[in-house]
Amino acid sequence: MEKSLEKKKKLVKKLVNAGINATPSVLDLVMTMPNPSESLEFIIKETSFIPTFKSHLTLEIINKISNDEIQKALKRAIRKKIVKPPNEEVESIDKSLINVSTEITEDKSEKITQEEIKNTPSRRPKDLQLTQVNSPSSNINTSTKSSTIIVQKEPFQEDSESSTKVKNDISTKIQQMNPGKSQFRFNPISKEYDPNYKIKMDPTGKLFTSGKYDDFYDLTVDKYNQLYKLMRKRPETQSAINIGNILKFNENTEISTIGLVNDYRQTKNGHYFFVLEDLTGAINVLVRKDSEMFSTAQRTINDQMLFVQGEYSPGKKGKSGIIFASAISKIDVPTGIKPNTSPDPLSIMMVSDTHIGSREFEEKLWKKFTDFLNGRLGNQSYRESAGKVKYIIINGDLIDGIGVYPNQEQDLVIGDLYKQFEKAAELLSQIPDYITIFYSSGNHEPVRNAIPRPAVPKKYCQELVNLGVKVVGNPCLIETHNVNSLVFHGDSLLDLNLLIPGLDNNKPVDSMRELLKCRHLAPAYGNKTQIAPTEKDWLVIDKIPEIFHCGHLHINGLEGYRNVQLVNSGCFQTQTDYMKSFGINPTPGQVPLLELDTLHSLEVDLKKLT
Repeated sequence: MEKSLEKKKKLVKKLVNAGINATPSVLDLVMTMPNPSESLEFIIKETSFIPTFKSHLTLEIINKISNDEIQKALKRAIRKKIVKPPNEEVESIDKSLINVSTEITEDKSEKITQEEIKNTPSRRPKDLQLTQVNSPSSNINTSTKSSTIIVQKEPFQEDSESSTKVKNDISTKIQQMNPGKSQFRFNPISKEYDPNYKIKMDPTGKLFTSGKYDDFYDLTVDKYNQLYKLMRKRPETQSAINIGNILKFNENTEISTIGLVNDYRQTKNGHYFFVLEDLTGAINVLVRKDSEMFSTAQRTINDQMLFVQGEYSPGKKGKSGIIFASAISKIDVPTGIKPNTSPDPLSIMMVSDTHIGSREFEEKLWKKFTDFLNGRLGNQSYRESAGKVKYIIINGDLIDGIGVYPNQEQDLVIGDLYKQFEKAAELLSQIPDYITIFYSSGNHEPVRNAIPRPAVPKKYCQELVNLGVKVVGNPCLIETHNVNSLVFHGDSLLDLNLLIPGLDNNKPVDSMRELLKCRHLAPAYGNKTQIAPTEKDWLVIDKIPEIFHCGHLHINGLEGYRNVQLVNSGCFQTQTDYMKSFGINPTPGQVPLLELDTLHSLEVDLKKLT
């Protein structure tokens, strides 16, 4: 009996932490399930999808959950007369649990002074009981600073007439103390969960190169081998043979092959011509302007891997042979991939391009960002979303740096690199300490400009490390509660937008989609994007992430592609002359939030929140 009571008390604590009250019948039902704690967590999560749910959990609400196991448990409990049918449920108070809410209050030391209530955000459970302490009268004296209010939660209080009166009295008392203030307390659910993350890929400390010819060759060979393995996973590529064998044919033959694109161009007749290379040779390919693959050919670039199928015509009189393509395809992301999700109701926020130290840095918007995270901004729905945030990824350009471009000193309000990081530490310290922050380097950080980049050295950002910030290189792959985020600052996006017709600097997710199709973060070599000649190509997208996060373009973007969430995290900097030269109209203060358990996204527009 005592064990059963203890289990019920633990369930009550879960309900209280979630701001939900429930009838005893619901508890009795949950207790019949094999794992009551996990079952209750699942029920709490499912109720968020029921429009009529008002934080009062009854058997009628349970009956609306479309889960076979839950419904079987309900029917079983009704059959065994453990609970009555939903329409016959009687809501009574379980007296054995009446003090549970007080215990929870004492465990969590939820005592708030009048001054704290004045600053308490707009989030409050449905059922509260206020008790005046250290005061000779039950009336609240707003001039007495030492008076304290204990918040006691009654999860099984009936919605009776007397209950309504108590709530109205509470509301009146709070309004007397804080006229115009909201009545909801901010209880971040993410505070109840321990961090659970892995840095699954980070190039820091593994980027040695001498810059000799052999390094460039090794990089190209490794890129080919990695992309070739990915292409071979496509079912239609199983018939592909190497180019060296095709060149031995002396008559017209239907063939298929795989290789990297070189010498890509459009002919004067409007056809597309390119050379395809593998480790055994090179061969010419022609895509006719009237073919079905013409649109795919239009969006093909040099150094991209393609599968080509068609008729090979051997050369005559010393001329090279050519493939007249009937089908071409890129590696792309396979369809039907089931993404990983978190078992816990937590969220992650994506940030980049704050450019602290720049004259255009929007410090007021950053203050609103930290206000949002601390539950001081937005309505109850936004504050509940803020309370789920467990992780923040800063994807490069946290600071504006020094000497990144000519005459940059004219655009700086902090002209010292170390002081820029000191300011960054001051601003990041305003983020709640239960939120884990990852900081990946960008092109304005004090690291090399060529990608991939190592993490910012500790000698610059030691204060950030002291705050608990996880400093990593770029690109990197971070797993948080089972969800993988591929983090890439996005240097190659500008090049890609110049190479492929229809791409626009103000529409970053379209460009990110093309990178996924190439399965490479900088597919075209030799453009403005500097790529370091390392032995391993760190830019190949080997594993499909649940979230693909870029920055650099200063434009917020959110979109899904084949179960991958594409996120460009905008910025905290107004338009600079450099951005203006690219026709970029930045979107400062629009911060993407993604729920790790559902992968649903929310754009938090800080300019609109009050």
